[in-house]
Amino acid sequence: MVGPLRGIPDTLSVLAAGLRDTGACGLYGTGGCQPAWLPLFRRASRLYVALDRDATDRAIALARSFGTRGRVLIPPEELGPKGDLNDWLRVEANGDPAVFRSALKRALGASPTPWALEIQRLSTDLAPWDLGDHAGVRDLLCELGHQGPLSRDAHFAPSR
Repeated sequence: MVGPLRGIPDTLSVLAAGLRDTGACGLYGTGGCQPAWLPLFRRASRLYVALDRDATDRAIALARSFGTRGRVLIPPEELGPKGDLNDWLRVEANGDPAVFRSALKRALGASPTPWALEIQRLSTDLAPWDLGDHAGVRDLLCELGHQGPLSRDAHFAPSR
């Protein structure tokens, strides 16, 4: 399932790409998803949150609310800081739904978990013994520690 998306144009772009069976749903603004709506997604095995590039922090927070089912889909960097799915269809795919569909399917397969994105954002010069003192890392480690062994171990595995 692709959703939540940042708005109606992004949702229409996904539908124009022929991904109607994804269950794409649009939000009105980045704060548009309410906790009371989370049960509406209970049957989805995977949820991809695709907000504008400048709303990555919000996308991470929203994907976390879906637990291990949540993934963050970030539009290509070439679209600029406010790039979104609609821009991706119009600019990167030159309005060709088939090209967009292909690129979107590849991106969905490579979309990281919100915790993986947080780990990628950590400073590379951060020493392992300083992780507990780093802002936000303690909460991240606690969240990962409460996940099942497969998910937890996948996040703690050394990167290749």
